[in-house]
Amino acid sequence: MSCIIWNARGLGNPKAIHNLHRLIADEDPSLLFLCETKLVSGQCRNFKYTLGFEGCFVQDCIGRKGGLILLWKDHLKVEIKSCSAGQIDAIIDHNLRRWRFTGFYGCPTVEGRVASWQLIQRLGSLSELCHLPWLVGGDFKEVLYDHEKQRGRPQSHSQMQNFQEALDHCCLRNITSMGEFFTWANKQLGSDFIQERLNRYVSTLAWGQLFPNSICQNLNFYSSDHRAIKIMLGPSLVWVRKKSNGSWKGRFHFEELWATDEECRQVVSSAWGKGGDSDKLAAVVNGLQRCAKETDAWSFQKYGRVKKQIADLRHNIEAKKTNRDHGPSMLEISNMEKNLECLLDKEEIY
Repeated sequence: MSCIIWNARGLGNPKAIHNLHRLIADEDPSLLFLCETKLVSGQCRNFKYTLGFEGCFVQDCIGRKGGLILLWKDHLKVEIKSCSAGQIDAIIDHNLRRWRFTGFYGCPTVEGRVASWQLIQRLGSLSELCHLPWLVGGDFKEVLYDHEKQRGRPQSHSQMQNFQEALDHCCLRNITSMGEFFTWANKQLGSDFIQERLNRYVSTLAWGQLFPNSICQNLNFYSSDHRAIKIMLGPSLVWVRKKSNGSWKGRFHFEELWATDEECRQVVSSAWGKGGDSDKLAAVVNGLQRCAKETDAWSFQKYGRVKKQIADLRHNIEAKKTNRDHGPSMLEISNMEKNLECLLDKEEIY
């Protein structure tokens, strides 16, 4: 199973929901914590169904600020223990393993950050829960060390120390992530381009011992200014269509996109017309096989490179956003992201 945390920066518009669907389709999390949703529970009645989850808990936003959501699949048993503007605390039962997860959202203002660290310490001191292996993930709004911020005003050492002391008080240790180092980036140009490591997972030693093979990965931004972060709690199975005689063997599917393409009609008509069987049943069977084979070949030639184009474009966008020597051109990135959206729309239909 896997868990994802993401500061969505608002889910009140179709584009944001579209990107959330993309994230879920790409990563298929069992547990998903969203912060800064800017939604209230009344706006989320059908959220779990449209997103493919069986459980959902919503902490309302205050005005147009904040808002938290925790979603989970039906193979997890989740018991919500407490919630506030800064956290959703839950007990997770899965495969005879019982542990604690807290989705955390730090106070956006420096003045309120002290209250965030006090909240972590209170959560760590709860006697009825402190015996459980504990994983905390979210947007802490603070860095732990100097090197976790690039450019901009130097971070206050007292602020970092307060954060470190709060984690130490709860015996929480940082979990190292694969992928790009920084998890937040502003959208400024040149020397004003700032990156920070604000989002992370931390855990107790007991949680690390419960899941010794866990792997943490920083994902894409999905049009937010915060990266989504995924943690795999165990081995995953990847199913691959086996190759047979140099071609991919699998069940034939007629894709919706083909019906909108006039070329497909011509390919089907040509393939069907090649039959010469005298037996009517054989003519139908062989005709269908020819149509499937030729439409598959035509589709690969015309649309099969979309996934590679998407992967290449995502890689180029990431490279632009994480250029550590020069701030990237936001206009160039914006145009690349628009091209990516077009390719993703095409892939979704396909």
